[in-house]
Amino acid sequence: METPHQTIGRLLSAVEALTREEEFLFEKGLYVESTTVQQRAMPLVRKIAELLVGPNIAQTLEPALQNRLQTLLKSRQDHYDQLSARLEATQQELDKISAAQALARRMRPVYRVPANASFAAEG
Repeated sequence: METPHQTIGRLLSAVEALTREEEFLFEKGLYVESTTVQQRAMPLVRKIAELLVGPNIAQTLEPALQNRLQTLLKSRQDHYDQLSARLEATQQELDKISAAQALARRMRPVYRVPANASFAAEG
């Protein structure tokens, strides 16, 4: 039978692998696939958290395991920061598109006469 520390180590290895996959997909612009991988990792993360709050588990983790957890947390924070920056940039682009659409709607009445009708008159 596995000890809680061994289980945490095993689950952490799986989460690390999924995190690398998620980040690779994200960097390639495959956001839906990246999110799918992230969702696959969530039950493992929840199980690790559940084990860590057990009696005397977090306090007795080996330093190497603690370092791996800290590295993973830092990596996740960096990833979320990148995601937030991309979301903000995307929102700014959407705002520009909305402004251009509003301008086009305001200008539409000026161009009511079909183009071929004005050319026919010149003919």
